[in-house]
Amino acid sequence: MTKISEDLLQGKTLKVYWFLLEHANSGVREIDRQLGFNSPSTVLYHINKLVEVGLVEKTTQDKYTAKEYVSSGILGLYLKIGPKMIPRIVFYLSFFIAFLVLYFFLLISRNPFVFYFEDFFTILISLSGIFFFTIEFYRIWTLKPL
Repeated sequence: MTKISEDLLQGKTLKVYWFLLEHANSGVREIDRQLGFNSPSTVLYHINKLVEVGLVEKTTQDKYTAKEYVSSGILGLYLKIGPKMIPRIVFYLSFFIAFLVLYFFLLISRNPFVFYFEDFFTILISLSGIFFFTIEFYRIWTLKPL
């Protein structure tokens, strides 16, 4: 990705691009209604900037779609899975949650049930990971332009 494109993906242009990543084949008026811009011409101005650098293309019947996914800036913190933008940190958070659940099943299945210091340490590490990744997830989610 060029330096021009990185500078381009800010403010309202980033909002339009994000919307087109999540909603393929959208028209100018639809984008204007959803994003609450002042007029469709404002949306068209930002779309034309994105078309110029090759990130968006015009499809049939005056609809636009994101042609390419760029992972720079705030977009670098997200993965595009289907039509959704999901924070990358979700996978780390999911790992810690799954590990903790599986570890509890392991503890319950012990016969006789004995709770060792290592168990406490493992649970503490898992809960710390869940706590910090949840905070980071929330921080990244609030940076989302839409």
